Amino acid sequence: MNDLNLTFPSFPLGTHQIPWNLRILLFKDAATIPRKKAMSLIDDGAFGEPIEERFPLVIAFHEAISSMISLGKSRALIGSSLEVLWHFLAWSDTNSEHISRETLIDIFKRWTELQIHRYQIKNEISAISAYRQTSKMANLIAKVLQLPGAKPGGTLLLQTRMRKPPDKKHVLGTNEDKQNLSHTFEYGHVLTKICGALDLTTVRGKLPIFIDVGSDTVLTLAGNLIDLEMDTNSIKDMTIRRNAEIARAPLKNNESLFDKHKRSGILNQRVEAELLIFIAQTGMNLTQAASLEKESYRWKSNGEDLEVFRVYKGRRSGEAIFRCFKSYREHLEKYMVWLNGTGFSDHDNRLFPLLSRGMIRVKGAKVLFSTTKVTFKKINLAFIGPQQLRKTRVNWLLRRSRDLDLTAEQMAHDKGVLLRDYEMPHHQSAAAEIIKFHCATDPTFSPPGPGVCIDESHEPESIPSLANEAPKPDCISPEGCLFCTKHRDIMSSEYCWKLASHLHIKSLETALYKPSQKQEIHPGYRVIDRITQKLDAIASGSQIRAMWVKEAKDSIRSGRYHPYWDGHIRLLEVLV
Repeated sequence: MNDLNLTFPSFPLGTHQIPWNLRILLFKDAATIPRKKAMSLIDDGAFGEPIEERFPLVIAFHEAISSMISLGKSRALIGSSLEVLWHFLAWSDTNSEHISRETLIDIFKRWTELQIHRYQIKNEISAISAYRQTSKMANLIAKVLQLPGAKPGGTLLLQTRMRKPPDKKHVLGTNEDKQNLSHTFEYGHVLTKICGALDLTTVRGKLPIFIDVGSDTVLTLAGNLIDLEMDTNSIKDMTIRRNAEIARAPLKNNESLFDKHKRSGILNQRVEAELLIFIAQTGMNLTQAASLEKESYRWKSNGEDLEVFRVYKGRRSGEAIFRCFKSYREHLEKYMVWLNGTGFSDHDNRLFPLLSRGMIRVKGAKVLFSTTKVTFKKINLAFIGPQQLRKTRVNWLLRRSRDLDLTAEQMAHDKGVLLRDYEMPHHQSAAAEIIKFHCATDPTFSPPGPGVCIDESHEPESIPSLANEAPKPDCISPEGCLFCTKHRDIMSSEYCWKLASHLHIKSLETALYKPSQKQEIHPGYRVIDRITQKLDAIASGSQIRAMWVKEAKDSIRSGRYHPYWDGHIRLLEVLV
């Protein structure tokens, strides 16, 4: 058993990364210390003998993760699953849990309760982080124990209190949305300035490099310099002065940019900026874009856009086409020339290669944009990550085109994924959709009376409990509209003024009325009651509407009537 190989030879690692070895998990408390140190202590016998009961379980975990590697699962998923497994075993050892195949599920449930406590009570982690950790561990356990079902990991997680937190989409207001777009445009402007300034001559030229990014802001890139404002002429020691001058001097014609990594940060700055611009243009996700090779693109015109990259996407089990604007072609081709000129192409065929001091990065390693984050912090401009750039592109296309199918095709996404993960609600878009819906389902036109009507067929219907004396609904008289179910009010001060004027003219009419011997009620009284109800209902809606009604009544008392009724009222006032 001591010769048991529990490593992952097919899992790629960089030169400075520690290999994953599940042999550590066979020893109690070994998972609680760094892996490199743990292996040294195990080889020295510091942890004693491995726990025999753990052998079947750890071997099963090794087989499960090896199958994930064989199936081509993402490197990020495999790495995070290994980290979660380590945390789980470390917690089990710290809490003296007797871990085995038989006790694994019960221990997992107790560990899940800990994650719930961490985000609900201690606020150590977010709810989504706790869910992702427990979900990955549940999937691993389901594979190890070969649990039945289509989604055994999800079924196991349902046996706990852990649930996926709901996605909270914040509705953007007009000002906030404009500010976000303005910030995005400024962000793109700075990235473009950086790419344009860091040409081949500049990156090989004198240090430090100063870039004017607009708005009276100058960005300084220092390379490996420590003191940017050093006056070399003031240095008395000749050796120190010569070294300082050499560090700031342009590179010689025969000197490579990659010999001592003096300017790796400057080169990475342009590569990261180009990568962010590329993602904003094509909408490709970071992992795919970072692993692209220079030969994996072609130009193909498609109206206003260019079909550039075709990438296989496992989620859609097919090829996805990513497009960019035609104006981006010239920018990308300049960048390709720059890659060849700097010498990147001689040792790395990727479209967006990044340098690491003294180490070789593994293919597929996550790009952290550390250089760009530091750069934007210097100029007090918030960094916008790849995911947010893609969301901005999706929502901009949605609002511009109003076409979900077209946007989904443009972004190489399924419509459900696009709506669930990318769309951000926006009040202007929602208002336009509501208006469009009402125009389709509740069409209106101007009736004889105040307000609007939704019946183009001119088939009036009486409101419930219509009094006998009230005017019967019709499409001829203004009073008939008020007692029809198809009549609609308009929430405006002008409408309130029109109703109040109508109420005043009915008051004048009823004042002229001389009842007969039967003492019949004048229909005008019913109209007055109806209009009063409407004005009271409008006033109760909000303070602003109450102000409309008050101003309308004040206008009537001061003798200012709505133009629609003004002439009629003047005539009746003469009679009264």
